[in-house]
Amino acid sequence: MPDKPVSPTPDVLLRAKRKPDVVTVPARQVIALGGAGSPDSPAFAAAVGALYGVAYAMRFARKKTDLPVFKVGTLEGEWWAEGDDLPTDRVPDRDDWRWQVRIAMPGDATGEEVAAAVTAVTARRGGKLENSSEARAVELLALDESRCARVLHVGPYADEPATFILIDEMLAGEGMQRGDRHVEVYLSDPGRTPPEKLRTVLLAPLPKE
Repeated sequence: MPDKPVSPTPDVLLRAKRKPDVVTVPARQVIALGGAGSPDSPAFAAAVGALYGVAYAMRFARKKTDLPVFKVGTLEGEWWAEGDDLPTDRVPDRDDWRWQVRIAMPGDATGEEVAAAVTAVTARRGGKLENSSEARAVELLALDESRCARVLHVGPYADEPATFILIDEMLAGEGMQRGDRHVEVYLSDPGRTPPEKLRTVLLAPLPKE
């Protein structure tokens, strides 16, 4: 009997608590797509749709090969702002954000595998991603191991700054400070979950020791 497919998303990204801590995120592979603007923008929604489309195409394609089938991982978003030296206690205007959305991939995934999935979804007549420029921009990236401050945020995305204060207070006690980038791991589907019950893991990458 074949093994049950597992998600390649590391557990360290999924098991945060409301009390912040510092964790090591292992090196891994992801498919990713970058952009700019508000998370409420059509561009962001299109990017997320393209990323999931490619991820599922890769998963289904593996059923016809000897490669292990994986469970599509949890959506992640890395966020930052450019143009100004923004202090960590200031939240930029939503339209000024830069972002990269990504989904973890198995360690044996290849660029050729991603390219084949992109071709499959963009060439499918009548498909949601037919001729999609967003899907064509999806790429396979290797992420290095990193140290991050981590905390679980429960509630609307707009309330995240208050939860980041918990991280800042913890780091201040250790004589550390987070940078101007952060990562969000979306444990809840905002289309099915009330805003007050949304669960999001927040990570603040830390400088290398």
